[in-house]
Amino acid sequence: MSGISGVVNTALTGLQAAQNALQVTGNNIANVNTPGYSQENVVQSTTTPTFVGGQYYGNGTQITTVQRSYSSFLQGQVWSATASASGQATLSSSLQQILGILNNGGISSQVSQFFSGVAQVAASPSDMPARQGMLSNAQNLSQTFQSLGQQLRSIGAGVNQQIGQAVTQINDLSQQIAQLNAQISTLQGAGNGTANDLLDQRDQLLTQLNGQVGVQVLHQRNSQINVYLSNGQVLVAGSKSFNLKAQPGAYNQQTMEVAYANNGAMISHHLSGGTLGGLLQFRSQSLNPAENGLGQLADGLSAALNAQQAQGLNLNGSSGTALFATGAVQIFANQANAGSATISGSITNAAALTASDYILKDAGGGNWTLADRGSGQVVATTSGSVSSGVTTLNFGSSGFSVSVSGAVSGDSFLIEPTRLGASGMQTVMTDPSGIAAASPYVSSPGQMVSGSLTNTNLGNMTLSAGQYVSGMGSGAVLVSGLASFPTPLQVTFTQGGSGNAAVSFQISSGSGGTGIIASGSVILSGPGTRIAIQNPNPPGGYWQVNLSGSLAASGDAFTLSPGGVGSNGNAQAMAALATGKTMNNGTTTFNGSAAQWITQMASQAGQAQTSARAQAAVLQQAQASQQSVSGVNLNQEAANLILYQQSYQAAAKAIAVGNTLFASLIQAL
Repeated sequence: MSGISGVVNTALTGLQAAQNALQVTGNNIANVNTPGYSQENVVQSTTTPTFVGGQYYGNGTQITTVQRSYSSFLQGQVWSATASASGQATLSSSLQQILGILNNGGISSQVSQFFSGVAQVAASPSDMPARQGMLSNAQNLSQTFQSLGQQLRSIGAGVNQQIGQAVTQINDLSQQIAQLNAQISTLQGAGNGTANDLLDQRDQLLTQLNGQVGVQVLHQRNSQINVYLSNGQVLVAGSKSFNLKAQPGAYNQQTMEVAYANNGAMISHHLSGGTLGGLLQFRSQSLNPAENGLGQLADGLSAALNAQQAQGLNLNGSSGTALFATGAVQIFANQANAGSATISGSITNAAALTASDYILKDAGGGNWTLADRGSGQVVATTSGSVSSGVTTLNFGSSGFSVSVSGAVSGDSFLIEPTRLGASGMQTVMTDPSGIAAASPYVSSPGQMVSGSLTNTNLGNMTLSAGQYVSGMGSGAVLVSGLASFPTPLQVTFTQGGSGNAAVSFQISSGSGGTGIIASGSVILSGPGTRIAIQNPNPPGGYWQVNLSGSLAASGDAFTLSPGGVGSNGNAQAMAALATGKTMNNGTTTFNGSAAQWITQMASQAGQAQTSARAQAAVLQQAQASQQSVSGVNLNQEAANLILYQQSYQAAAKAIAVGNTLFASLIQAL
């Protein structure tokens, strides 16, 4: 087109281009604070020229496209950093919550206070206020364990709720992304240009989705995307989304897991990143071990105190009964089991307990395997013993045993030996006189004559104070068959001697020492001879004393009499448990064990906090890099406003000139 009309039409294209560019610039300025918005720029090109009089004359300009400033690489970095930062932030805040509970619980101080009360009873075994004080301390201790255990269980319930909320948000975001996929494909497929705003919305939804769970994005040729979880499971495929659901675990119905909604397949252990990944990591790596560690301490302390109680005599002269009770071994059957098993567990060796959970599986042929749930490593294989259709599996190295019937090959069970130890702990003794402060026997030189102890010994032989042992070992002289325990006993030498001679002795029962029930010999000037007195009552075991010396006379005697109200031997043994290494297979004390796992929690919390800060910095840097390309620069937009304003004004002036020329031409004609 040429002539005056060409001038006007060409100027009109410039006017329209400047107007459109001003609209894009205004839209950028309006969305400067819109999350996920990418700056837009107009792309101009010249229109096809006209050939007139041997020359090509331009016909102005046109807007080829409105292009958003975008880098798929930088956007991907933001998504990845968002997933990592969200997951670490969730893990860190959850760990800080646990650490606060454990630090404020004062478990170590409560343990120390309890044993302080035990020491007071040992100092005054017949003093009722001291006994009542020990019992009150025991109640405070069990209540502390119970409170801490319940608080940790409450956190677990909160985790279940948060998992459900995260799954709901993931499903909602996935559906919105699928809908945008369809809209973008429809608009761009119809030749309506690039749907920049919809693309921005989809990217923002993907950022929010990564805040909930880590995902991978695969771009398709039709401008659609597919979204996958970290394990390759698809969340979004084109215009179709696939929902997740929170459902009870395969074993524990009170533990929520994440599964595919269409087939119920569990995928919790495959998920990472985002709030959901952080919650799952926190539960498996921190919360469950914290509950187990607290329960392990409660079980270990209770078992040691109860065992020591059983070794002594209370104020009534009876064997001591249990001071504490703890939660039971928790066992869950896999919902997919083919059998209808009846199963129960019990702690057999509290010192061997760990903070682990286990998977017990019927391997067929009467064989069973026990694997650590966390690592999956098989820790024991056994066939057990069968009686009346019940199979008893003793996992002594792990500290517990299991009785099961009705299982079939392939059935599996989740065993949590210590999970309920703390939350179920309670002080079952209510009577202070029930504290077994006295030793079963008091060793004294001499023999009972008319109800009083008379010492006419001529030698230098001694009989040790004694202690409880689970097994008497070889070489000991066994005293068994007692009608009651403790029964007064008398050790009498039937011959004398000195040097390295072997001299004989006999053991009789009754206050007068008339019934001979055992005999033995001792080599003088040697290590002595152990005498093991069997306890016929639960929990069994032996009271063991050692007879030694270098000179004996025939008729020399020692009396083993039941400890009276003033005896404190067993209370002293209980007090010694405070510093004894009875936890973790005899490697640490109670407070040492508490400090060990609290320190472990503190270390995890510190590492998570450091990692959360680092990931937040990485996210901030990724966002800054992405915004340097996609963000709206107001200074640049202000300059563009002036540029396009001047372009508009110039084009309008050209149109005015054309109009003037056209008017002049009309007037001339």
